[in-house]
Amino acid sequence: MNLKDNIFNVLTEKYDGWYDSEEGKPLYESELICLNAFIEDCSLPVLEIGAGTGRFAKCFSGTIGVDPAFNALRLAQQRGIQVVQTIGEMLPFKDETFGCVLLIVTLCFVQNPVDVLKEAKRVLKRNGSIIIGLVPKDSPWGIFYEAKKKQGHPFYSHARFYSRKDLEKMLQKCGMKISKIRSTLLQKPQENPHVEAHIDGFFKEAGFICIEAKIKCIP
Repeated sequence: MNLKDNIFNVLTEKYDGWYDSEEGKPLYESELICLNAFIEDCSLPVLEIGAGTGRFAKCFSGTIGVDPAFNALRLAQQRGIQVVQTIGEMLPFKDETFGCVLLIVTLCFVQNPVDVLKEAKRVLKRNGSIIIGLVPKDSPWGIFYEAKKKQGHPFYSHARFYSRKDLEKMLQKCGMKISKIRSTLLQKPQENPHVEAHIDGFFKEAGFICIEAKIKCIP
């Protein structure tokens, strides 16, 4: 998908409106609660790769957001976020610039997830953290979204979902390891959506997991 045809650039308002919808708002707030548990312990500054319209970046003070979708970044900028239009595989920042890098439901929409993780590691300070928000492909929500993908959903048809094990292998290739996992959205897709607290650890039924990854120490 080229930058001009990026679905988040073409259907920006539709995408952004989901966060305020009756269906989307409780899920979004549950994801924020899970992320907050990690972000409050992160070092500054913070970078979000795939910031989109800034729904997550706006909640974390001083976050810089990058994304290829120009129209999405215009909304993010209106929310007070400093933005840069670029792809995750080519970040215009110096090595070891950020204390924390966020990838919130981003890896499933990029062309080369391992390359994005390598770039995230490059700009990360040695003691920093990469925080990844993931919808596991083998969870009830992952299966639900895969079905939507097959039905031609405008957003999910462009997604490639990954399991926790898939992500572990990607991180290993980049010289990183998982240090913590928290889970949320144990509610089923068929239920009336409601706000949930996070649970420490990995739960296979969870529709959203937050993963903290650290650079492996060289002996």
